[in-house]
Amino acid sequence: MASNQISFDIYTCVRTYYKDSSCTKCVDVCPVEDTLKIENGKVDLKQENCVSCGACLGVCPTEAFSLNGFNPSDFFNKMVETGENLISCKSNVPCLSSIDPQYLVAMAIKKDSDIIMDKGHCSECFIGNLLPQIEKNVEETNYILENLGVQQRIKLEDIKYQLPKEEEKKKDRRSFLKRFSKTTAGLAFWMISQNIPQIEEMEEKDDDYYKNIVEEKVLPDKRKILIQTLRDSGIDLKGKELEVEKISFTSQKFIETQKCTNCLICINICPTGALQSGKDRLQVLFQPSNCVKCRICHEVCPEECIHLADKLSIDDFVNNTVLLAEHVMIPCAECLVPFSYKGDSVICPRCRQLEDEIKDLLKIGE
Repeated sequence: MASNQISFDIYTCVRTYYKDSSCTKCVDVCPVEDTLKIENGKVDLKQENCVSCGACLGVCPTEAFSLNGFNPSDFFNKMVETGENLISCKSNVPCLSSIDPQYLVAMAIKKDSDIIMDKGHCSECFIGNLLPQIEKNVEETNYILENLGVQQRIKLEDIKYQLPKEEEKKKDRRSFLKRFSKTTAGLAFWMISQNIPQIEEMEEKDDDYYKNIVEEKVLPDKRKILIQTLRDSGIDLKGKELEVEKISFTSQKFIETQKCTNCLICINICPTGALQSGKDRLQVLFQPSNCVKCRICHEVCPEECIHLADKLSIDDFVNNTVLLAEHVMIPCAECLVPFSYKGDSVICPRCRQLEDEIKDLLKIGE
């Protein structure tokens, strides 16, 4: 599937939302030099260098990347519907690294048997060494499945699957067409389409395809599928936990309430709406089901009071909204501007800082 064309929706990337974001997952995983880089705070894609492995699909928290001819959610649905349990770069995916652990967890829950990922071609792959990322995804998936009490596992095996010769010919013909420009491809289609039973055509995306996380707080499809799968599974989630360090796609948080000023910057900048305001804007609420672990809220917090918790309740992840902080707002005794009262001073932090600065100046004058 190396002839598929990669697309990047800049409006879905967390770096478009916050240019100083620390997220570099796509750049870090890309096996081809100078294909993906960060320039002026934004992701820059050089399509001419891309080999369409899809590794960026597997790590992007907001699904900003897409491959023509391969849709991970469609692949998930097909695997579930057909009962197939083999995933191979020679059969149904561009690369094993293109499948996010969230899809793998949901797939394993839906299946009655283990899912086999064929790593047999990794050692001789022209794309590059993506096996460490594949192994990392499998390890994370199996860790989650174990803590859910699900017996099925994702297994990496050295199978070296090959398509039947007739299927390989069809695949080669489709790949041949995709290397042409649109005009040439159109002419080629007219000439030989009668000899090809199935040709993957580039579908035009409708206006609703392009989502803007800046305006819409968009949740990726892989998260929707995982949450719905867990809700439909009948698994008792009570008391089940995950170590936050061992999962890549969500988190649990806590706020140092004595330091939090209720400035709401974290809520306003959260790209998926995981952080919300509640009860007359006096509460900071958190929905782990919406969190993509982009850490933007940590990076923009002026008081540096938002932190990752050690463990995540799976029940909270699927069903609950967590209260992180609750505030009592009173008017400052000096400037009358409302501030978050902590039970000590009735003067706001800004006025207190101003008083301290004046005292320092008086000391210098003496």
